Amino acid sequence: MINDILTAIMERLAEKEPNLKYLDEDYGQLSYYQENVPVKFPCALLELQQTSWKNQSQKAQDGVLNISIRVADLKLSNTNYKAPTTQKTKAAAIWIVIENIHKALHGWRPLANPEFGTLTRISTSRVKRDDGIREFELVYSSLCTDASAINQQFGTADDMIISVY
Repeated sequence: MINDILTAIMERLAEKEPNLKYLDEDYGQLSYYQENVPVKFPCALLELQQTSWKNQSQKAQDGVLNISIRVADLKLSNTNYKAPTTQKTKAAAIWIVIENIHKALHGWRPLANPEFGTLTRISTSRVKRDDGIREFELVYSSLCTDASAINQQFGTADDMIISVY
């Protein structure tokens, strides 16, 4: 289920934000590296931050998913007010990527996955770094329903003991 929403978001971003050169789940690519970061810039890394669940009837649950999108770019251009316009424009490219991600996701829902509601941006924050990478974290929220436990048949402990002998 969680894989479904992360995959749908990545497909949406791949379609709507062509400036992204690397798009993946976040498994620490920006945190654990030696000489070279294992991504291409600009990049977006997705992960499920937290889900709060409430029980409904018949083992179904409603949840509020918080999905983090870390957007990063390597700052190689000058942003000084007196810098040439071409350098300032290149340095500002991350803002365009962030804006395009927001346009693609805010108010959108994956139609192929009816268990998920629309995405809503709930926060944007700058991640301070000391390595020249500009990083921002966007957090989107979505309501969802998980009915996967309804009518599931599992063997009992006694069934398992009998099948061993």
